[in-house]
Amino acid sequence: MMMNEIRWGGGAVVSLALMLAAGCVSVPNADQMRDIRAESAAQRLEDLSRKVSTSHGVYLSGPLLLWEAVTLSQGYNRELQQEREGREIARGRIVASYAEALPSLNLTAGYVRLDEEQRTTLPVGTEFIVRSADQYNAGLRLTQPLFNGRIGAALRAAKLYEEWTAAVIQAATETVQRETIRAYYQAVLSEHLLGVNQTALETAERQLADAKARRRQGMASNYDELRAQVEVSNFRAQVLQARNDKDVAYTALYRLMGASPESEAELVDELPLVVEDISFLSAVRIALENRADLAVAEYALRLQGESVAVAKSRYWPEVSGYVAQSWANPDPHDSSREEWGDEWQAGIQVTLPIFDGLDRRGTLIQERAQERQLAIALQDTEEKVVSEIRQAVLSLTTAEEFAHSQNQNLETAQEALRLVEAGLKEGQNTPVEVMDARQALTKASANYYQSIFSHVMARVALQQAMGLLSSDALPAMPVLTQDPPSEGPVK
Repeated sequence: MMMNEIRWGGGAVVSLALMLAAGCVSVPNADQMRDIRAESAAQRLEDLSRKVSTSHGVYLSGPLLLWEAVTLSQGYNRELQQEREGREIARGRIVASYAEALPSLNLTAGYVRLDEEQRTTLPVGTEFIVRSADQYNAGLRLTQPLFNGRIGAALRAAKLYEEWTAAVIQAATETVQRETIRAYYQAVLSEHLLGVNQTALETAERQLADAKARRRQGMASNYDELRAQVEVSNFRAQVLQARNDKDVAYTALYRLMGASPESEAELVDELPLVVEDISFLSAVRIALENRADLAVAEYALRLQGESVAVAKSRYWPEVSGYVAQSWANPDPHDSSREEWGDEWQAGIQVTLPIFDGLDRRGTLIQERAQERQLAIALQDTEEKVVSEIRQAVLSLTTAEEFAHSQNQNLETAQEALRLVEAGLKEGQNTPVEVMDARQALTKASANYYQSIFSHVMARVALQQAMGLLSSDALPAMPVLTQDPPSEGPVK
């Protein structure tokens, strides 16, 4: 009998090894993975060539407003879609938390082969089986927790996790929205810079043609023509760079929106210069009330508090009731009967841990230390919020002043070019002076658009720092609220 058991055990090991080997064979190797990726690449290239909306991205063409871009990013941005799956994780955690309070029902079954039967002989000479070599059993066991310290903590932690997830998603949504706004306005800025450089190139080309004509007439020197050629070459290089910057900006915008990189959108909204009026203390108050990352830190601290409660509950007794029904062969009431029989049990079980090798103590120390860490992290986040608000308010003020100064500088450069061009016609100025004035105007125009872009982004940064960044914050009008003046100026 022992040899049979060894052979049976060896066969089981061989069977298990074959099953594991079959599972390993099903894993694709490097060549098979390349084939899989090649098939996916072929499908992706086909989607791109057709220029239509697919599961890989929305194909865009025609006018595109800023609010439309933000809406698309909130619906199709891949990173945001990943974050939103956290809601389903939270729902699953809530469902799983009910296991601490709800009953559990288990079905069991088994078979045991003993090495030999047990027999007994009566005084009258009759022999019968006391224990059969083949034993079968099946049963149902219903267990209902009656008391343990984890029930309330688990339910509260699951609800806190749901709220924590919502706050994380809100923070991610605000980040994607800010990046989308930046990408949109960066693309608008690239359009303006390309236009500025194209205009400068066209003017430089006309200047070169004029210099060549004047040189043939003996009215300009060889240096004037060479300088004009250098001017054209420089502006042509700037146009090429500006065109590349535009392509990069549009590609970044399409990716944030989850759109096809082959899209051909036309951006409609211009760079707005919107004046905001808000004080430092008002901005801080609004931020401390609305920031999503502060809510995340608060919920994380409360979650850890429930973990501490669970660790403490390991010192408490656990009480549960149970009902069990079993069927067995031989009969559970008479092991000498090789027939199916059944029995039931009901009872209450109480477990009180006495000593566990200091495992509970060590766990509680860790959980309390993590709770203190999160409390410090919350305070640190609040301090960072205050610092961000201060920097954002000052940056917005600086950006506004810079935008106004660049507007004046642009007007000055335009007037300077007009005067030099008029002086050239009257012989009071040289072509080189005209070129210098044109370069100054090109740089002033670029600085002007860049200053407007910087102001827009400083404004958006302050909105996000205050927790006010949402789809309602997009119109070209002030959106930051100002409390009645009750505090002094920013120092």
